[in-house]
Amino acid sequence: MDKKKKIILISVISVIVLLMIVGVVWYFVFVNNSGGNDRVNEGTENSKLSKLYQELSSKNSFSFETVLDDDNKMFYAKSGNVAYTDTNYNGNESKFVIKDGNSYLLVDDTKTYYTYKNNMVNLNKVQEAFDELINTGSFETGREEINGENYNYEQYVGKTNLALQSFDDDTNNVKTRLYFKGDDLVYIKTMSGETEELLKVNISYEVDQNLFEIPSDYREV
Repeated sequence: MDKKKKIILISVISVIVLLMIVGVVWYFVFVNNSGGNDRVNEGTENSKLSKLYQELSSKNSFSFETVLDDDNKMFYAKSGNVAYTDTNYNGNESKFVIKDGNSYLLVDDTKTYYTYKNNMVNLNKVQEAFDELINTGSFETGREEINGENYNYEQYVGKTNLALQSFDDDTNNVKTRLYFKGDDLVYIKTMSGETEELLKVNISYEVDQNLFEIPSDYREV
C-alpha cells in the first residue's frame, strides 16, 4: 500500500472512531440523562437511596426535615434509641418525644403531655420509609428540572410515611421520586394520578439533645 492510500485509510478510520465517540457521548448526555423514566435498574443495593440509608443508619444522631409550605412540614430527629417528631399538617401541629418504650405527645399551649404506652411506632420513621422503597427491588432513573436546576432522580413504586398529604391506599398506584444533588437528597415527590406532592428535604447530623426531653414544666394528663 502506497503512502497516499495509507493516509486516506488512517483518515477514514479516525473519522469513524470520532463519530463513535461522539455517538456514545451524545447517548449518555442527551438520552441517558434526559427527563422521564428512561432506565429501569434491577436491584437497589447500589442506589443512591441505599447509600443514604446506610449513611443514616451508621450515624448515632441526625435530623431530617421535609417542607411543602409553612402549614405542611415535618421535622424528625433521632439519637440512639430516642426520637422526636414535629409535624404540621394543614396548620395543625403535633409533637412527640419517643423513648423508654413510649410516645409522649407534647401540647405546648397548655404545657401538658399525654403518654402512649408501649408505642414507639415512629422511632425509626425515616429509615423504615427508605427501607420500604429499597425492598421493592428495582427503581427507575431519570433527570428533571426543579426550580431552574436539574437533578438526577430515582423513582420507586409505592408511597412512604414521609408524604404529608393523603394518597391512594393501593401503593401500586403511587410512585415516590427522590431527587439528588450528588449523593445529597434534596427533594421527595409523591405521585398518584393527577396528585403530586413535592417536599424540600434538609438533613443534618448536628442535633439538639434537648429535643428528646419532656420539658420540666409540662405536666402529664
